[in-house]
Amino acid sequence: MIGTHFYQTDPDVLDHFVGSEKIKFILQPAGVFHPKVYLFWDGPAWEVIIGSANLTAGALSVNSELSTLISYQDGTLGLKDELVDVINGYLAAARSINQDDADSYRRLWNLKKSDLKRISGLYGGEISKKLAIDSPVMSMDWPAFLYRVKQDKAHGFDERIGMLKAVKARFDEHAHFNDMELDDRLGIAGLRSQAFPHWGWFGSMIGAGKFYKRMNEGHPAFSVALDQIPLQGLVTKAHFDRFIAEYLKAFPDGRDGLATATRLLAMKRPDTFVCVDSANRKLLSEDMGIKSPATLGYQRYWEEVILRLMDSPWWQSHEPDKPKDRAVWQGRAAMLDAIFYEH
Repeated sequence: MIGTHFYQTDPDVLDHFVGSEKIKFILQPAGVFHPKVYLFWDGPAWEVIIGSANLTAGALSVNSELSTLISYQDGTLGLKDELVDVINGYLAAARSINQDDADSYRRLWNLKKSDLKRISGLYGGEISKKLAIDSPVMSMDWPAFLYRVKQDKAHGFDERIGMLKAVKARFDEHAHFNDMELDDRLGIAGLRSQAFPHWGWFGSMIGAGKFYKRMNEGHPAFSVALDQIPLQGLVTKAHFDRFIAEYLKAFPDGRDGLATATRLLAMKRPDTFVCVDSANRKLLSEDMGIKSPATLGYQRYWEEVILRLMDSPWWQSHEPDKPKDRAVWQGRAAMLDAIFYEH
């Protein structure tokens, strides 16, 4: 009998045992179906293992588990019969499954898979170098986060908020990025601009020559890419993937980059994205426990940076009432740069 609570049982297991009368499942228990008991017998001889371990590769190899072996030689008369009664009680609640059951479970498991990985500290398929509780910034509550961003030593806090408000106004006023004046687009892209006095804050892209050239030319790919990101509501991975697909069309010969892409994303949705560049990547990666930050690419950025910050208490906090605090909350992901920036 196998429990499926918390969707930790791989759906391939259910597929393999569809119709089996020997392997049955507890699909929707009242509470959690959690016993681990293995009873073996041959005539009068019997042994039972009772403990924490599931019959899985993880339990038998890398997990810390504790179990007790009891046998007929331990003077425990009647224990085997008692265990058989207990197991038969479980069996009465278990059932064989059909393919519809297995298919329904797989659909639900796919929905929960990402959450299960994140609960286990898996971002991008790898265990983080540090526990979430050991991450000074990612474990902060909202008051602590707000205090930290206000201590910005390299830039001005009020000026950062002012720039995010000005950029938001441009996006609110124009249906498409390329509808804006060139000087506005350059400033939003982190390039030299008269429209934004602090255009280099949140990630200066002044050294990205190909990006600078394409932006000056008004390449449509940047505008179409930003159209994939909604101005309001939850930004999903589907939105992000469509953005990247369109953004890359500006660089058919390569020389695209995570920094330039995330600069654009952070300006349109500063509540969700942070620009990751050479000035903040080191400290950000140290705090998040990201392995090999120099090779951080588009998909790893979503899985190891964005999903991680979305799990943070400060990111999930309620929108504040005070206007200035609300402005920080509306740009809370981009404002990580105030914490991680190294001059």
